[in-house]
This record gives sequence, C-alpha cells and structure tokens, in this order.
Amino acid sequence: MLSINVEYRKNVLFIRLIGKLNKNNFYKINDELDNLINKLGINNIVFNFDELYSIDTYSVNCLINWHNLIKERRGVSYICGIHNYHKLNNLLSCIKEISNELCAIRVINWNN
Repeated sequence: MLSINVEYRKNVLFIRLIGKLNKNNFYKINDELDNLINKLGINNIVFNFDELYSIDTYSVNCLINWHNLIKERRGVSYICGIHNYHKLNNLLSCIKEISNELCAIRVINWNN
C-alpha cells in the first residue's frame, strides 16, 4: 500500500511517500507528478522517503526519469530520508541527497 502526501511550499514541491513503492502502485505517484509538474510547470521537487519502507528497481528508474525531466526544465530535485536504503546507489548517483525538507527550501531558494 502506498500513500502520497504532496505539498507545494516556497517554490518547492514536496512528495512524501508512505508505505511501499513498487511497479504495481507507481502509477499513483506518476499520475500525481504528471498533473503537477507538466500542467502547472513546477520545477523543484523533493522526494521524502522518511516513511517509505520498500522501493523496487522499477520505481527507482521512474524517479530518475522524473529527475531528468526536472533537470531539463532547469529545476532541481532532491531526496531526503533515505537512511534505510543502502541499495539505492543508482538513485543516489543521479539525484542529490539532502538532510531534510527545510534544508531543501534553503538551498533551492538560495540558488534562485
């Protein structure tokens, strides 16, 4: 089961994932991101994994695709709360890790 909590604050879209993210339920986040990023023109996102207890390779690759789209739009993406995921080297090499959401706001708004 996957729950998604989304908040837009200070020019940053926060996507908090709660539960288990896999190929069978990624459509939930994919639809939400498509609606917000493509239709509203959001450029900065932070994926918060604090309450995510499982993620598969398919989902990691999809998140990388969203990161690449944001990068093409000259925005930035970060991940926070990945302390439990040692096997996410693929994602970590692509999307920068940040300690928490507050730091993300500071860094993004400092650079803009």
